[in-house]
Amino acid sequence: MIPQREAIESGFEQPVREESGGKVYPPVSDNKNMLRLLWFGVAMVALLAFAVICLVIVGGTPGWISFIAASFTIMVIASTAISTIK
Repeated sequence: MIPQREAIESGFEQPVREESGGKVYPPVSDNKNMLRLLWFGVAMVALLAFAVICLVIVGGTPGWISFIAASFTIMVIASTAISTIK
């Protein structure tokens, strides 16, 4: 019964891998998500600033038109900047 047990246990063994040089390097730091989050924050602050300028200071229909134009411009710039971070 012992030889059968050794045959089963040997199936679970994994071969030892040889690494080149034996050095282990830490993973490279990845700041992509932080940059994307930063661009999102910049876009939100810009939207708030333009909302105050266009809707409160300018007001009326011209204020809404300029706020829509500014919002579209901010969306295009932020989406382009976020998508180009690779």
